[in-house]
Amino acid sequence: MISGFSHDDHLEDLLERICERLQITSTQQALAEQRYKSVGEWLSADGTILAPADPQIYPQGSLRIGTTVKPLSEREYDLDLVCELNITWEKYDPVFILNAIEKRLKENGKYAPLVERKNRCIRLNYANEFHMDVLPACPDCIKNHGCVKVPDRKANDWKDSNPKGYAGWFEGRSMVLRVVMDSMEPLPKPEPTYQKPPLKRAVQLIKRYRDIAFQNNPGSTPISIILTTLAGHHYGGQNSVNAALSSILSGIVSSIPATSRLIVLNPMNPDEDFSEKWEENTGLYRNFIAWMRRFKDLWEEVNNTRGIHNIAEILKDMFGEAITSAVIKEQAESLEKSRQAGTLQTCNGTGSLLTGVSAGVIPVRKNTFHGE
Repeated sequence: MISGFSHDDHLEDLLERICERLQITSTQQALAEQRYKSVGEWLSADGTILAPADPQIYPQGSLRIGTTVKPLSEREYDLDLVCELNITWEKYDPVFILNAIEKRLKENGKYAPLVERKNRCIRLNYANEFHMDVLPACPDCIKNHGCVKVPDRKANDWKDSNPKGYAGWFEGRSMVLRVVMDSMEPLPKPEPTYQKPPLKRAVQLIKRYRDIAFQNNPGSTPISIILTTLAGHHYGGQNSVNAALSSILSGIVSSIPATSRLIVLNPMNPDEDFSEKWEENTGLYRNFIAWMRRFKDLWEEVNNTRGIHNIAEILKDMFGEAITSAVIKEQAESLEKSRQAGTLQTCNGTGSLLTGVSAGVIPVRKNTFHGE
């Protein structure tokens, strides 16, 4: 370690560098925006079967709230789109609405071969890029506040949800607020890692370790919405990624019931149970609990281990060897270059290592090797 900096300083800097590399690329972001805009315009165009329902198009999921991570090799990331129809849901069969969305997409020669019917959405599979899930929704006029009903093919019924409300809740938990637009909304612009709140970066790391841990058993992979919701609930406002992650993992493990299962509801529509599959598949739940306890133990080990190379070995198992090795090398080169230039600093309150001059930081003197 560089003299004068603590274990926490170095670890925090490494985590921020890992998160930076987990961000989808600007090319991927631009492509997602292009696909999203094109599909949204096609679904909401005048003179179509959906036009009388005045479709409102908006994103949901990780791209909306800023927690997307690059998928492991040969896997796709997903873009979730809501097509909210201004109709009275009680008057319509849910499968009819799903079929209407599918029919409209198949009327486009580009989209027709990409269409895949899913239980609650229609998926567009863009080969070697990503897949886009189009979720039909209708307003729940009784609950309001963004609550909607979404179709469920297997149940042949309507289910409760609230994508807009959930995004607002998570942004609130992150202490960053966004304006919710009424018309077709653009994808939010990606936040630079250094501006991303600790909660969002913690969620990115949780999802990355999830992908690594379950890469050989994808059928047991905990879904992102559960991880994101639990993280939001147990985040305590910490201003570092490490402290946020430690608080979240400790909180989740402590909240696991001794006898019954953990229930994870949509905080903005408690009639939506994100964890309902655990009720019918107890094996999924047991796998989640075992992994979460292992995660907490590993993170405590990271914080109790000394020596950057020893820490790196644990991080490689959690976040991937290539990405961890790259950031270790990057950190060492950056710190040495900044130290020699006299611009190495630590941020007040977080311990993050910075280069350059900015407010709220403590400059680090050059090491003159004179025994000072």
